[in-house]
Amino acid sequence: MKNLKLSKIRKLILTILFLFITSLNEKALATENHNDVDISIIDKYMNNELERLNIPGASIAIVKDEKIQYIKGYGMSGPNGKAMSPKTPVVLGSVSKSFTALAIMQFVDQGMIQLDQPVQQYIPWFTLADEAASKEITIRQLLNHTSGISEYDGQVAISQGDQSIKKLVEGLREVHLTKVVGETYQYSNLNYSILGLVIEEVTKTPYTEYISSNIFKPLQMENSYADPKEDKNNTIAVGYQTMFGFKMPTEQLNHEANVPHGYLISSAEDMANYMIAILKKGQFYGKSVLSKQSLNEMHQPSSFIGNDIYYAMGWEVDKNVITHNGWTENTYSRVILDEEYGITLLINSFDYYNSNRYDEIVTNLYNFIKHNEPLKTSEESPFMIYIIFDLIIAVAIAYIFFSIYKIFKQQKRKITPFWLFLNVVSLIVFNFLIPFLLLYFVTQVVPLSVATIFAPGIGHALFIIPLFLIIIGVINIGKLVLVKVWSSQKKLHSNYSS
Repeated sequence: MKNLKLSKIRKLILTILFLFITSLNEKALATENHNDVDISIIDKYMNNELERLNIPGASIAIVKDEKIQYIKGYGMSGPNGKAMSPKTPVVLGSVSKSFTALAIMQFVDQGMIQLDQPVQQYIPWFTLADEAASKEITIRQLLNHTSGISEYDGQVAISQGDQSIKKLVEGLREVHLTKVVGETYQYSNLNYSILGLVIEEVTKTPYTEYISSNIFKPLQMENSYADPKEDKNNTIAVGYQTMFGFKMPTEQLNHEANVPHGYLISSAEDMANYMIAILKKGQFYGKSVLSKQSLNEMHQPSSFIGNDIYYAMGWEVDKNVITHNGWTENTYSRVILDEEYGITLLINSFDYYNSNRYDEIVTNLYNFIKHNEPLKTSEESPFMIYIIFDLIIAVAIAYIFFSIYKIFKQQKRKITPFWLFLNVVSLIVFNFLIPFLLLYFVTQVVPLSVATIFAPGIGHALFIIPLFLIIIGVINIGKLVLVKVWSSQKKLHSNYSS
């Protein structure tokens, strides 16, 4: 009887072990990419794109409903040769805005924030250059990018991250609105920095701590950080930048004040959990991070961007698809979600002049799994633009050296009116008109500080070369004046002697 009981106990234990192992295998299969996704096609496509675009490392996660369909890392996470994995954290860029928006909507659920209340309800001292307009800006308008704060001023903020969020917002007293409050969409990072401070003021808690405790933790995002210092094991991927067409590992600046709009950190595995929670209307395996009503409101089209695309709250909306991309000086991310599928791509590099090609990777993957469209790699060279830029810069540098050589070379040519005319025209065109126009148009598009951060090398050249040409032009004008004076004096002396 005793042996019979032991036998039954052994069978029970074996059965439990079998079921446990089977469940683990099923989970592994889901994680290791089966169900509706053709692994071999995606693998081939991703490897081709990494090689074609010279991307050091990338990771992707594809979910359907509440299951991971496909998740994998490719390439290297840094110069040490460590493989990129689904657990490797990458700085998200503007995908961070969706987390900030989620946090705000959590307060709406709790009755702590009302979307149509002015910002000054939560930050009483908040003001921009226009004090009257500052009183009108609401939480909803910040979320929808209709506050009137310009994209340009939002770009400037990227280079001002080496301070607290509060200090950054305090420094906005000199910022002028470029549109009427509430009327026009203008994508500005500053909107979400202000929202980050709203979170801090409402909770009396640092933004980084709130996001970690109330979003990352309940969603089991174990390799996600609001502060890079939390990464005790140095697992965050090293970012790469493209300089004159070559990838170079670089360190990021201190972006403490920019975290709410662009510097949260996460992994593909953790982003899969995030996408599952969105697909499940705010629920994640029995835990609720947001009500269904608030989640739906987050995704409602609000501000018209163009081409049937609207901005909602931390998301762009195109019919039934929500998406957002993000980049920092040396990382890239993008998320696409519809009612069934979710895709995240993380890349530990950024290429300012080929960012659209990074976007295309995710778009192609989405169309492949959703509409069964073939994954085709473009035959166009992504680095042709660098060849053109490099040639132009090389010619400009050669012209600068030639101009410097001419400054110090003794002039033996006889100064005729025609020679003088040609020199003056050449100076006006090549040393003043073209450099001033280039500086003007470049600075109208992007601030100097941001151009040098996001497009190093070429970004520096776009400012340094025109400045050198202008300086050389000034020296040459001075030289021409001296030559003209010397020539006149020589003529007078000759006439006097005769």
